[in-house]
Amino acid sequence: MPTPPFFTALCQAFRRAHLFAVLLLIPLTALADSSLQLSSDKKPAEVADCLKQGIRQLKIPDDYVRRDSKADGTETIRLLNPVSGNTSLQVDVQPDGEHSRLQVDQNGIPLTPPWLRLIKRCAS
Repeated sequence: MPTPPFFTALCQAFRRAHLFAVLLLIPLTALADSSLQLSSDKKPAEVADCLKQGIRQLKIPDDYVRRDSKADGTETIRLLNPVSGNTSLQVDVQPDGEHSRLQVDQNGIPLTPPWLRLIKRCAS
């Protein structure tokens, strides 16, 4: 039996509200700016594609994710609050010859094990 459209819309609204609440309720102890740097043998676009796909698998709505591409080949993936526009996690993937350098800025958000696994998997 197919899922009623109302139920599907209700589930999507709940997920968005939940993610919004999580982004707003950051513990004050986590406000220290921290970052992570990694190297990758992949090109920036490959790493960014992998991150985007992994974020979809985490069921984060597309309006909470932004991808920017620069002329120099740098790819940036951001997890953001669509209401405030604040970025909570940002991954810059910069070209480094035939390889890439990843700069992960947490902007005060703790880097959870699933996020760390995703970023490391995409870099390797």
